[in-house]
This record gives sequence, C-alpha cells and structure tokens, in this order.
Amino acid sequence: MDTPYIGRLLERASRDEPSYICLPEHASSFTQTKLVPEIYTKDEINEMFYGICGEQEKNKEDFQMKLDGVYYPLNDSIIWLTNCMEEMRQDIAIIQRANDVSRSISIDKH
Repeated sequence: MDTPYIGRLLERASRDEPSYICLPEHASSFTQTKLVPEIYTKDEINEMFYGICGEQEKNKEDFQMKLDGVYYPLNDSIIWLTNCMEEMRQDIAIIQRANDVSRSISIDKH
C-alpha cells in the first residue's frame, strides 16, 4: 500500500459521516444507510414519558425504603441512648444529693 492509496481511503472515510474504511475495490459491496429518525405519535410519547416517570417514582420509593431501613433503626438507637443518658443523669443527681446530705450530717457530728 502506498501513501496515495491510503490517502484515498482516508478521504473516502472522512467524506461520509458514519462509515467503514474498506479497500477501494470493495467499496461497491457496502451501501450507506442513513438513520431515519423515528416519528412517534402523541400517545406513544405520552406512554414513554409516563413510563419513565413511573420508573423514577418507583426508584424514589425504593430509595426511601432503603433510607428508612437505615434511618429508623439508627434513630431508635439514638433515642434509646438519650433516654439512658437522662436516666444516668437522674441517678447521678440522686447519688450526689445523698452524698451531700451524708457529708453535712458527718460535719455536724464533729
């Protein structure tokens, strides 16, 4: 293959939009086909649109369920820990008051 031959191949390939590069002697074996844009009726477009919207809504619901599956157990744990901390604060306050009372009694005894 010489340079002018390769040049002709590339020239033909760049001339047509989507094309295949082939040897010039085989070019007649291929027919160029153009994609024809599909024409849809209004009902078909609506069906596709609502199908996409329905899928998006389903995905949103699936995501929400997964999120709830993580959030609610975590939130329940946080509430449980908060309640435990509050009970501990109350227990500490009771112990501190009892300790203060016993300290003041022991000071009065001396």
